[in-house]
Amino acid sequence: MRGEFRNTIDEKGRLMIPPRLREQLGTSVELVLTKSLDNALWLFTAEDFDNFDNQVNGDSMSLLDSNATLINRLIISPARDVELDKTGRLSIPQVLRDFAGLEPKSECVILGSRTHVEIMSAKAYDDMLIREQGNLKAAGNALTQRGR
Repeated sequence: MRGEFRNTIDEKGRLMIPPRLREQLGTSVELVLTKSLDNALWLFTAEDFDNFDNQVNGDSMSLLDSNATLINRLIISPARDVELDKTGRLSIPQVLRDFAGLEPKSECVILGSRTHVEIMSAKAYDDMLIREQGNLKAAGNALTQRGR
């Protein structure tokens, strides 16, 4: 999935997912919404969420892995099955809106991010862009060193 979009959450906590991302998500597909690593939300197809879950919990020893336990508790367990209404709106549960700081009538950024969609407040996104811009070159260099 790709693309950067801005939209406003309505007074009922619904967010219009742009048509281009809806096309990339597919029609009549089950969706999963959960917390991310940094006060944003991740929207997956159920299949991609299951793949993510399997990467975290790939073997029986993951029960003993403190990192897997943390990701399970903070990202996988709070996940909610969601759907888009007939007009393409996503109803975001209050607990997830609170986590991401998404207020009614506030602007959000919606990002296609390969296997999922990221949703965050526009303020958080704009702040992150300013804060992280200087790290972009170092991140690119680190990926080059990994042979990607």
